[in-house]
Amino acid sequence: MNNSLKRLFNAILFACLFFCAVFQKTYAADLPYERVYTPEQRDAINAALEDGSKLLPVGEEFRIKVNPDDLSIAEGLDDTWKNILLLGTDTGNINLNYGRTDAMLVLSINKRTGELKLTSLVRDMFVKIPNTSMHNRINAANAFGGPLLAVKTVNETLGLNINLYASINFSGFKDVVDALGGVDIEITEAEARIIGIEKLEGAQTLSGDEALKYVRIRKIDNNFGRNERQRTFLVALLNKIKNSDIDVAIEALILSLSHMATNMSINDVLPLMPLVITNQKDMAMLSLPAKGDYTLGTTSWGASVVLFDKQRTRDTFIRFVYSNKH
Repeated sequence: MNNSLKRLFNAILFACLFFCAVFQKTYAADLPYERVYTPEQRDAINAALEDGSKLLPVGEEFRIKVNPDDLSIAEGLDDTWKNILLLGTDTGNINLNYGRTDAMLVLSINKRTGELKLTSLVRDMFVKIPNTSMHNRINAANAFGGPLLAVKTVNETLGLNINLYASINFSGFKDVVDALGGVDIEITEAEARIIGIEKLEGAQTLSGDEALKYVRIRKIDNNFGRNERQRTFLVALLNKIKNSDIDVAIEALILSLSHMATNMSINDVLPLMPLVITNQKDMAMLSLPAKGDYTLGTTSWGASVVLFDKQRTRDTFIRFVYSNKH
């Protein structure tokens, strides 16, 4: 082979390798995710994860103790999917991990493909609180024992394998939304009036302040409607991040982490981010309990609760996350 042909062959080989590196289906085991982040970005992510100022000291006299090694993790679920509990509040208080949660969602991430599925749990679901003899609303678990008791409660209720959580301050996400240039959400006439904007056809771009007003809407329907808006907001935010330049997405991640308290480490976060960004499949969504699987009730002390069929609710989640037929 003469020198000209060698140079041509090498150029073609390089082009093929470059094409494969950029466009091939990427799996977590093969992903050189360390090269996605600059050293400065890695340091910023780690600092946000380890920021202890976001945690409120736990009052010893009030909290139910939960051993991190005893979260009632179910065995036998497909470990390709990682389930993470999101605990949301829309208060302006930076302190997290305390009090009743305004939102409880399970984010399911496929570790091979980056596919996302988001399940919201109605906060009035009436459940057994682990390590106690009482039943209460599911969102009370965080008040009684912090995020680990919330995780244990969701695991026992749905038969899941969650060991990671993130407590989210929706108020702080105004900055994230504005940094991304807004989020696109389709709103109703009633929602537009409460937000104070004109309703447009189809999805419209909401600023950070408008998106927070959207998440906080309570007057026009019940907790199912409120859960739907919280879920819609998170999906819109994640979709905006996914469609952004990688550096913009990483900056949004760093800013997001500054408004979270979590037990995730940098080794949990870094491998998932490139997968999530490059996966172009729309996020699937589910609300539990499903229609037909619950009734509305009242406790002996007068609280309104959602009474639900536990087994059917578990089965609905398993089909949603672990089946490709939804």
